[in-house]
Amino acid sequence: MEKSKVLVVGGTGYIGKRLVKVSFDEGQETYILHIHRPENKYDIDKVQMLLSFKEHGTHLVPGSFSDHQSLVNAVKLVDVVICAIAGVHVRSHQILLQLKLVDAIKDAGNVKRFLPSEFGTDPARMENALEPGRITFDDKMVVRKAIEEARIPFTYISANCFAGYFLGGLCEPCKILPSRDSVTLLGDGNKKGIRNLCR
Repeated sequence: MEKSKVLVVGGTGYIGKRLVKVSFDEGQETYILHIHRPENKYDIDKVQMLLSFKEHGTHLVPGSFSDHQSLVNAVKLVDVVICAIAGVHVRSHQILLQLKLVDAIKDAGNVKRFLPSEFGTDPARMENALEPGRITFDDKMVVRKAIEEARIPFTYISANCFAGYFLGGLCEPCKILPSRDSVTLLGDGNKKGIRNLCR
């Protein structure tokens, strides 16, 4: 069976680094879009991670969301593009950066499969979501529409949420550990729910 050439965008993030590892463990020729950010220059963990990936045979490809041709050049090297940029920064509309990737894939014309950054709750089922989460779901639907209009072969992976993000703080926003003093219940109080509190 012929192996794919895979480009991972966001390859040093929480999900991205795992996707890179699985890709090269499966024997795929793996590329990471390396976006130079001055603030990451002193992030030793990320530098070491990239060096480790490189030692395993992964290729680092320079690129930038503000340089269309660099994205096209990166995409032309592969036949599968997986985007794992974070979607948790809801105020920054970071998910919409994928529109630039969609344009690059369309112009390159060689991609057999695009997996956009989804990896959470299916945005098509979140029409009643509240703010601030609503922003991220709306942005994901904008990206989906662009992918489908461009007729790019795609796969959406909606894992319906990662418990690891919420487990430590028992679903209380911005908490790493559960409070011992109070509990915040979300919503209007009219829905039934169960919460297990262990000491």
